[in-house]
Amino acid sequence: MQVVPATVPRTRSDLHDWIEAHWFPLLAGGAIALVLVGTLIQAVDNPWHVSSDSALFQHGGWYITQGATPYVDFWDLKPPLIYAVTTVLAVLSGGNMAVLHVLSVLAAIGAIAAGVTAVGVLNYRLTGDGLASVAAGWSVFAVTTLFTYPYAGIRPKYMTFCVGMVALLLAYDERWLASGAAAAVAAGFWHLGAPLAALVLAMSYYDGRRAGLLRAVGGAALVTALVLLPFVLTDNLVPLFVEVVLTPLYGAGEYPLASRLIEPIYEVGWGVLLFPIGMYGWFRAADGDWSRYWWVAVGGITYQVLFFVEMAGAIDAALAIPFAGLGVGALIADTPTPSRRTLLLGLVVLLVAGSYYWNADGTVTPIRDRIGEQQESWGEIDYGPLAAEPPGVPDMQTIYWEQLKPDTCHYRLDNKQRAFVFQTGGTLLEPTCGEWPFDQPPVPWIFDRVTPW
Repeated sequence: MQVVPATVPRTRSDLHDWIEAHWFPLLAGGAIALVLVGTLIQAVDNPWHVSSDSALFQHGGWYITQGATPYVDFWDLKPPLIYAVTTVLAVLSGGNMAVLHVLSVLAAIGAIAAGVTAVGVLNYRLTGDGLASVAAGWSVFAVTTLFTYPYAGIRPKYMTFCVGMVALLLAYDERWLASGAAAAVAAGFWHLGAPLAALVLAMSYYDGRRAGLLRAVGGAALVTALVLLPFVLTDNLVPLFVEVVLTPLYGAGEYPLASRLIEPIYEVGWGVLLFPIGMYGWFRAADGDWSRYWWVAVGGITYQVLFFVEMAGAIDAALAIPFAGLGVGALIADTPTPSRRTLLLGLVVLLVAGSYYWNADGTVTPIRDRIGEQQESWGEIDYGPLAAEPPGVPDMQTIYWEQLKPDTCHYRLDNKQRAFVFQTGGTLLEPTCGEWPFDQPPVPWIFDRVTPW
């Protein structure tokens, strides 16, 4: 009779103990493997595909190496740090756009895997439970885009997710200067990193009092100064402000409330159940004492609201799902028996798999199709009047692969950009962007809008 080695788990309790002993390599290795496999599957089906947004970020990095100025020679409403990354990648690629795309995909994979690992490690700091920490990290993959879309190129939201989770981990470890700096970097990739930066500052004051807050603010101020310095030295602060700050405000669309209420289900799928489970986990872990979990609940609620308000796709949940994952991890750690904790980890895996099936191309998902039809009947997001697209502008993929230098700075013609241009009476044909669109100069204009008198 063959003897089964003792190292092979034979019961749920054995499996629990094995995961508990190997939680970190399982967490990090599983994250890397899933993102790699998801990327490879998509790349085989869609070889050398680059999304329109990623094409802009990657082309912009290459364009800067050719002497272009961001926000002047090309329009974008994302904060500038994504171009710091893609410019470096463009230099490393030697100007080869295929190599640049591969490097960008690898950077996206690394950022996502590192962010997932940071969520798991943060949960381990909170609970000391390895299996629960694997569940917390893997819960992030309920947003299927995080492991199925990196093949299409780099995106600022991947970077904000990664650096933002590192910022929270540093804050929990009371490394205030580094946490403030990391939080500022997260905001420098994506606007929605700013609330996370505010949360890190709140954590620094709660645990470190005035000294902790001053150190966190110092780290954030240093990064902010370094990011803004090139724009100050080149006299390009106005273009940066116009496109990164004003455009999102003026280009905000309106949407039917009923349609928006069911959109998280449509975009995420079965994994959306992890949000209420996570919320229950926060309250279960706090058990009346919020000294450790207050920031998880505050961050989770904040980003669930922002996901609802700003949602333009499942990827916009990239900062909401980690907080839900921490709640899931807390709930599992508080579950009394190893067998039940293992079952809950299995539930997380099933929900992630269910979301993948829900969103996979070519699968039959009648519920999702009905939800989509219902949304369309209620109406979609409305940006109002849009500036007419100029004729003859190539698509972003052509601009990217052929290394074009368009005659107009408006060549990634998204709806927010077109709405802003229409509302401010501009044109999409101008050769350079970033001009101040109002009669009143910038400083008096801003002062009039932030003062009540």
